[in-house]
Amino acid sequence: MSIKGIVYKEITNRLETLITELIYIDKDRGQFEKENVLLVPKPAVLIAFLRFEWSEIGNGVKEGKGTIRVRVGCENYAESYSGSIDQDKALEFFDLNEKVDTALDGFYGTKFSELIKTADEDDLDHKNVIVTVYEYETTITDDTKADCSKMVKVEAEPIVKYIQKENLPERQVNDSDFIVNM
Repeated sequence: MSIKGIVYKEITNRLETLITELIYIDKDRGQFEKENVLLVPKPAVLIAFLRFEWSEIGNGVKEGKGTIRVRVGCENYAESYSGSIDQDKALEFFDLNEKVDTALDGFYGTKFSELIKTADEDDLDHKNVIVTVYEYETTITDDTKADCSKMVKVEAEPIVKYIQKENLPERQVNDSDFIVNM
């Protein structure tokens, strides 16, 4: 599997495990913008890999630093204005957003460093679908093209030396080392 496929699966598995109310998690392909053609079950999370800058760290292993964008979408017909009878219902999307952010901020996997939230904003062009965009920076380690023939296998065995207690020097304390006030 590709390195980004591995990272994607670890992120989706984390979200599925921790946020049971999510109905749909997918790779972001502009589904929220195509709602008139493609109905997205909600609440939903869409994940996209933004720009990654890659550098060789040796022996065919690359390291990419970049951003993963997560868009959280939920349908909400309640009114959030002050004095609304269903304001609390309208603001429930904040709870879902917080759960997604709590699950992802600081999360790391086998091939990527911890996700660090760098930005969030509302995406306002979706009628009754509330979309919140989170961006997380991370570093991905891609060893899929590593030249394993040049790697040296090391089987480490710990060396343990035991010290016999009877050979340890005794600690000596003189009475003059302590001052007792009465």
